[in-house]
Amino acid sequence: IEAVLNGKATDTITSLKKKYEKTISRMLTGMLLIIFVFPFLSDGFSYPGSINGFAKAMFFYLVLILFYWAKLKSVSNLELSDHIKERLEQILTMLNKNLQIEFFFVLIFFAGFILVGRFFYGHGLEGIFKPEVVAGAGISVLFTGLMLFFINKHYKKHISELEGYLAEYNNAF
Repeated sequence: IEAVLNGKATDTITSLKKKYEKTISRMLTGMLLIIFVFPFLSDGFSYPGSINGFAKAMFFYLVLILFYWAKLKSVSNLELSDHIKERLEQILTMLNKNLQIEFFFVLIFFAGFILVGRFFYGHGLEGIFKPEVVAGAGISVLFTGLMLFFINKHYKKHISELEGYLAEYNNAF
């Protein structure tokens, strides 16, 4: 049973690595699309606020990529115990910690993105209750909520799976 649980724990780590690799690849592809497509959508450079707005968007994209790259490195460099019970507990602790970190990062990132955008264009908090601003904020809250839902769902799936493995181990030994 230890060999089976060891393999399942390794599969969990491998799936996390692949998730982060896919996320980084998709973000880099999206960044390239923004770089190549946005200048041609209309006459001249069309990104909001000209080249400064484009630089701001690329900065936020790089922050996201660096965040997921750091998560990939932390999973890749994880030193796991040779004992299966300790290994499962280490992975569970890591997953719970990563869930909290990713949850708060998404909240801070999207709130920061909106605030920086408002202040970048000189609007600050002025006109914050205009219908278009309220609608945009509502869409952002909805998008952020969906992101948090999917992040939570992904992590909880792995956490409950590992808790089941740990219960199997405790019942067997």
